[in-house]
Amino acid sequence: MTSCAICNNGLTPEKEITCDMCRNYIHTTCSGLSRTELQYLKNKDRKLSFHCPTCSDLKLQLVKLHELASTVGALESELRILKESMTSRDVTIDSIKVPDVECIIQEVSDRQRRKNNIILYNVSENVLNNRNDQVAADMELVGELLQMLDVSVDNLRTIRLGKFDSFRTDMKRPIKVCLPDGDIASKAFQRRQKLRTSDKFKNVFLVKDKTPMQLKLYREARQELLTRKAAGETDVYIKYINDVPKVVKAGGPEN
Repeated sequence: MTSCAICNNGLTPEKEITCDMCRNYIHTTCSGLSRTELQYLKNKDRKLSFHCPTCSDLKLQLVKLHELASTVGALESELRILKESMTSRDVTIDSIKVPDVECIIQEVSDRQRRKNNIILYNVSENVLNNRNDQVAADMELVGELLQMLDVSVDNLRTIRLGKFDSFRTDMKRPIKVCLPDGDIASKAFQRRQKLRTSDKFKNVFLVKDKTPMQLKLYREARQELLTRKAAGETDVYIKYINDVPKVVKAGGPEN
């Protein structure tokens, strides 16, 4: 007798369902599906598929692997640009420490860790004696800002960046906001222009949390942009291509 892939107990045809990925049989009661969902899966013309817990986890891992591969591809592109930059400056490879596979892995890990974060600049800072009161005030402020962006968050953490100076009353240290996942951080970033319509937050700037390598590449692109504009070019701007900042001509081929 065929057994359930989840509980390993015996199956009966009228109370079993097949995983569309691995084709293993599962008790309808072990599937976690409602009666309506089970009834729908009996339809031969259905467009949705059912995956058992093992296959669902496998699909999630494959998605994460694909995201990792995309990130590694972007890093390889960045490293190529860095090497080209070194060559253009007559810097020999032997004279510096070239990023290797270990550095790439560290960069990928750092990006994965930072993708859930956003950084807020020019945020007013209450000078409170009690650190817990300070954190609570920042949490309330960030919660209000996210609410304005129509971003709902149940769990977040705030960190003021930089050293606190008790002798200053105009402190505006940046706030790192650690969010539950990258999708929420991306949503907040995409809606950041809404802050300009608020009297309270119109001077606040919201950016993604970047790694040192990403910041370095942006600074180099920014310097190139300024140099080319100083030379008379007016139709150039910075564009992210495969997550790499490059200076391109408006309406023209990528440079």
